[in-house]
Amino acid sequence: MTAALDTDLISISIFTPKPQHFEAFVAAQIENLPRLGSLSRSRGARFYVAKDGRHAVLVSFFEDEAAVQEFRQSDAFREHRDRLQSLLESSESGFYTLAYARDAELV
Repeated sequence: MTAALDTDLISISIFTPKPQHFEAFVAAQIENLPRLGSLSRSRGARFYVAKDGRHAVLVSFFEDEAAVQEFRQSDAFREHRDRLQSLLESSESGFYTLAYARDAELV
């Protein structure tokens, strides 16, 4: 996978799994990473889990909107999304571009 660039289109998805399915949701996301990560034109992703065990955030990087559409129309993504539906209370997502970045200085 190519490293994410500041010019990438970024998709941020916030998931709220059903409380009894939180661990299963996280496991399913991690299990499917190799299959979904190998799709063309995906520049990478980061998956975060809230410390309170209620939410998860997926930050995905794409070259452009055409790359997002290609990804979302893939059989692999559709199958993964369908498998996760029963584990979720809700989800929301949107597209973002980088407004600024501040890197911490290493001491």
